[in-house]
Amino acid sequence: MQQTPTPQQTDSQSIDPRFGYIGTEDESPPVEADHTINLQIRPREKAPLPEFYFEPTGLAIDVGDTVRFNMATPHHNINAYHPAFGYTQRVPSGVPPFSSPILAAGDYWLYTFDTEGVHNIMCAPHELFGMVGSIVVGSASGPGANPVGEAPAPSEHSRPPEFTAGLILSDPALAPENIVEQGSVSWSDLATESKRPLLQPVQEHSTE
Repeated sequence: MQQTPTPQQTDSQSIDPRFGYIGTEDESPPVEADHTINLQIRPREKAPLPEFYFEPTGLAIDVGDTVRFNMATPHHNINAYHPAFGYTQRVPSGVPPFSSPILAAGDYWLYTFDTEGVHNIMCAPHELFGMVGSIVVGSASGPGANPVGEAPAPSEHSRPPEFTAGLILSDPALAPENIVEQGSVSWSDLATESKRPLLQPVQEHSTE
């Protein structure tokens, strides 16, 4: 006899292991998230580029927990540091190349983390400006627990976190063991030096 899925099972299955679940601000989620991360932008003093960041930037969760990513500001996504995307491997082995599309302000994205270990994530449009984060699922283990530049590289073209992204993920506050100990790590817990922009916008010159 075939077992009929419960409503809770059906709702959980709506969160795809690769593409997650996309929702708009006026849409109720299929499941209640266990944790929330906001994707934010704020002005930077005496610099043309703002700060792009996840809040919290580091988060410790249990295996099977669902995280809700809120687009507090527009034009963000959530993307794994995965070899399928041309990066060094900074997620546990067997984890699919999960990613959301680019989302608008007010949208949200749900993802359930079913594999133990460190998951390094980024916002692809703003990665090089430092919009990266680390989610430790269960234990501080796996390829993502390696220092930046020392994670497995499936090919010579695999790219590690670079520019400000590399600085952020190398900050001691985002050490996997510290994330587990603290439970969560705020953007404000990171050193100012780690947030410095290493890329600058092209200056437009007036033709008048």
